[in-house]
Amino acid sequence: MGTESENGVILTREAANTTNRPGLLTRLRLRPELASALDPAAQPRLERLHLDLEAFYNSGVARRYFAIGAAVNETWGPDFKPHRHLHDAVPDGATVLDLGCGAAHVYRHWADRSLRYTGVDWSRERIERNRVEQPAAQFVASSLYDVNVGDRRFDLVMSLYVVEHLVWPHRLLDQMHRLARPGGLVAILTPPFREREYLKSFHYGLSAIPFAAKIRRFKFLDALLHLYQHRIVYPRLLRRRYPRGQDDSRFLIHLNPVSLTGVEFFSDSDAVYLSDTREMSAYLASLGACEVAHWPEWGYLLMRTAGGSADDPEANVPVHSPA
Repeated sequence: MGTESENGVILTREAANTTNRPGLLTRLRLRPELASALDPAAQPRLERLHLDLEAFYNSGVARRYFAIGAAVNETWGPDFKPHRHLHDAVPDGATVLDLGCGAAHVYRHWADRSLRYTGVDWSRERIERNRVEQPAAQFVASSLYDVNVGDRRFDLVMSLYVVEHLVWPHRLLDQMHRLARPGGLVAILTPPFREREYLKSFHYGLSAIPFAAKIRRFKFLDALLHLYQHRIVYPRLLRRRYPRGQDDSRFLIHLNPVSLTGVEFFSDSDAVYLSDTREMSAYLASLGACEVAHWPEWGYLLMRTAGGSADDPEANVPVHSPA
């Protein structure tokens, strides 16, 4: 039977009240399992996580998963500063590649830009629906680790609220850089998980449901432990065991997201990457790109690939500061 998610959308694999849940003392001792996506020794675990997530997304939850995304993405608008900045950075008629496009909400909200838009997603079912709903755009079903759009290059390659769900986020960055034209733009928008030292897929408290849901259900001890781990225990763990800049702390992946534990699904309970625009910026810079705008507290990064002409009017992208 379904239960209410934090977005008011029913999305449940199994009943949330499972048995054999760890007790209070056990929960106090448990810590997230983390590994660097770049660590050769971690690759078997990461491959297994990738396959588990692939099975999860191809299960009965997938259609409802996109329903949550569609509901959340309806909030897209000019009042959110990264949205406005990215909208203003794209010239009329630009070629745009949207990696992990979902229901292609960006295309709908950017109707005033006359974009030549191509959306890519892993879900063939979602892509087929997009082709019916948005016939003027192009859509491709493809892996995000090896994007198949031929030899095309784009003015803007973007990925919005996708990278945090990937087991190998650096491989997405490789694809984005490869598919942007010389002097083109690469844009990423993601929850600032690393900046704020948390991840929604961590198992906080005694049950794997959002904090607000615990309060609504009068699970006050559960909520108190959730808050203690969220604000104190896990941030301290990240700072001490996985400091930024350390080799085994780069592109940190959570190996046991709560979405795979057979409990209630909620937004970003399947997020596995502690998304960090600072390390993504450094990685893209190592490929030759340079920053146009970077707001780590918003999880927003806009970069330009090498090769553009200084005389190109499209090189002068407006940059605003978040007030």
